[in-house]
Amino acid sequence: MAKKVRIEYDTCTACELCYDRIPEVFKSKDDGIADVVKYDIEEDENTKWMIIPEDLEGDVEEVAEECPSGSIIVEEE
Repeated sequence: MAKKVRIEYDTCTACELCYDRIPEVFKSKDDGIADVVKYDIEEDENTKWMIIPEDLEGDVEEVAEECPSGSIIVEEE
């Protein structure tokens, strides 16, 4: 089963960890807050998911665990 990822914008501290480590999945918005590079699923303005490429799932889960603010949300699709 595929996994998806999103950023909790309100709690992101713009520490740069995610987009420095996995630029294929994460990017910086204009204000430095992290975001995913593309939206595969848009539930609303603040809930936008990217399907994680299978070969990057482990890396994304690791970065999510290391995120100091806990702003990277990973779930099963």
